[in-house]
Amino acid sequence: MRKSMKNLTLGLSVAAMVLGSAACGSKTPTESSERSGYTGDLDYVKLKMYAISDAPNNTDLAKQYWDQLNARLKKELNTTIDFTYAAGNDYKNNYALAIASGEKYDLMQAAPGWLDYQSYASKNAFKPLDDLLPKYAPYLWKNIPKTTWDAASVNGKIYGVPGMYTGVTAPAFVYREDLRKKHNLPEIKSMDDIETYLQGIKDKEPGIIPSDDYQSQVYGTSWIYTTPYIGIDEIHDRLFNFVYDPRNGQVLSVIETPEFKKFMYKMKDWADRGFWSSSVLTSTNWGVTQVLNGVAAASFNEQLPGYNNHATQVEKEHGAEGWELNYFMYFEGNPDSVLQGSTTSSMTAISTNAEHPERALMVLDYIQQHEDLWDFITYGTEGVNYNLTADGTIDTSNIADGASFNYFPSGMFANDKFKKRKSDAWVNYDAMMEKINKKVVPDIFEGFVMDKSSFETEYTALNDVNSQYGYPLEAGLLSDVDKAYQRYLDKAKAAGLDKVRAEVEKQVQAWLASKK
Repeated sequence: MRKSMKNLTLGLSVAAMVLGSAACGSKTPTESSERSGYTGDLDYVKLKMYAISDAPNNTDLAKQYWDQLNARLKKELNTTIDFTYAAGNDYKNNYALAIASGEKYDLMQAAPGWLDYQSYASKNAFKPLDDLLPKYAPYLWKNIPKTTWDAASVNGKIYGVPGMYTGVTAPAFVYREDLRKKHNLPEIKSMDDIETYLQGIKDKEPGIIPSDDYQSQVYGTSWIYTTPYIGIDEIHDRLFNFVYDPRNGQVLSVIETPEFKKFMYKMKDWADRGFWSSSVLTSTNWGVTQVLNGVAAASFNEQLPGYNNHATQVEKEHGAEGWELNYFMYFEGNPDSVLQGSTTSSMTAISTNAEHPERALMVLDYIQQHEDLWDFITYGTEGVNYNLTADGTIDTSNIADGASFNYFPSGMFANDKFKKRKSDAWVNYDAMMEKINKKVVPDIFEGFVMDKSSFETEYTALNDVNSQYGYPLEAGLLSDVDKAYQRYLDKAKAAGLDKVRAEVEKQVQAWLASKK
């Protein structure tokens, strides 16, 4: 999901992951760190690391940070990390190019869905880790449950190391609350209220775009949460070809659900009203940034952890101007929607040709055992990027301008035990987390890998049809919804939609039966 999927300490959300409840651990390392199978002195190695993240805001502070981090890693594991920042605006292509380049990445961000973990693993882009984990990451091997390792497996082999937390993807609508109040618009509690808000902005704020999300993200981030369905095969950014209906156990093609076509009328109406640019399909804008910089009044592509940072950021940077943000989670407007918790939502993989997989696993294992080091990669330098309060919360209210921490993609190393509260957290954060925790259920498809071997050609063709005929329809840019919908459906049928759906149904039913 573009920037919204990225690491929270970069001021961005990772694959969309709302972290579950977390308790602060002690400030000391674990009582007895697990030791790897290495004996004797370690030869010095430099690990190459790849993750989706923008360049640091402050290059001087970033250099100081990396010098400190590498000094510690060299002292304790005779290792340093060479991390090249990969801009997130076009993350899908950047990631594909990084893998295709053959670069020997020892640490590589990986995730189901938005980073196509299963697909890349099945194509041998990553190194299988089953034989290495017990020896070089014994702490993680012992403390991550077998069910999670099973979920990280593709064709019977483990290709990614999960973090030590459970996440749930729950996109939401973020908007300028001060503008809502200014124009006496209704509180946002439904998609209808969103429509009223966007129309109010269009009518009364000519200098601001109602929303500025890229491509068909308005549909992509909201549709699945206005339905009772569970997505099966995330193409990217919450876009699916197929969904599962938990009410009757059926697998459906998204195009043929009644909710899809109904939503297309809404997208057409909203586009016609000018709620987003007519050039949206070529846009690479992350809508949340456009809200934060005053270009847009709203974005459909926010996440709760990101909002926790953005609400504070707006208050700090624009509070004197009267700016205020607010937030609506789509599932709140639909009691039938499903939120699933996943233990593999953010992982670290090792490229298949990496030169130092053993040391990479040792670093992962070491970080997850040492809270002070974990704090350093997650929050930065105490006294520079944050201050630690007496009650153990992270305070960023008095840091210097430009010292916001975004130097390290720490979402790859998430850990509920070490995660700390922010003293300037959004006032309603706990209340919203309570709502999420009451709603979330285990992910019934965690670890499910769709075997495309019997329909690879048809599935590729379906994705091509989606790009050519689906995106313009989903962005509301076609003049006649009925004709555009029928053309999209006909092209999908011609590409093999019925065959693929039947095969996916067989695999899903077999998967669910195996879990009983």
